[in-house]
Amino acid sequence: MPKVVLITGMQAAGKSTIAPLLAARLGPPAATLDGDVFYRGVVAGAEVMTPEPSAEAVRQLRLRYDASALVAQHYADNGFDFVCSDIIFGADVERWFDRLRDVEKYLVVLVPSVESIVRREIGRGGANSYRDWQEPGGTLEDAVRALQADLDETPRRGLWLDTTGRTAAESLDAIDLEKARW
Repeated sequence: MPKVVLITGMQAAGKSTIAPLLAARLGPPAATLDGDVFYRGVVAGAEVMTPEPSAEAVRQLRLRYDASALVAQHYADNGFDFVCSDIIFGADVERWFDRLRDVEKYLVVLVPSVESIVRREIGRGGANSYRDWQEPGGTLEDAVRALQADLDETPRRGLWLDTTGRTAAESLDAIDLEKARW
């Protein structure tokens, strides 16, 4: 039976780096997808998630989650193990897994420290991916903590992995799928 792994966590937690490494370890055949593909796919009328999201932002987020689950199922239906990386929190995690049939389901939640996330985000040198969570006059650390409140609503199932101070290879080695079973 194909394996489907959802890797979730905060922005700058290492999801998009670790997901293809894990897929390569699972396969062949194995495939991976970063949910940002669908986020970037809305090129006109995109609504951004914020602490106070519009109804349209929530609708677009759910479309993104539905699309990634459909792609995961499609690959699994064709005999592939599949690893999806995305920021999926709270009840949306369970809804995502509920869309999957006839697969082994696994959840890996990457939870580096706030300080580690801030260092990684600054190290990226690009646009602050927490800008929509940052209050006027607030710090990047405050914004990370604001989004982290949503992570705290996620069911405590699967493998919750503190990746603080770990390289991608070390984080990959620490993923025990038996502990990650949904």
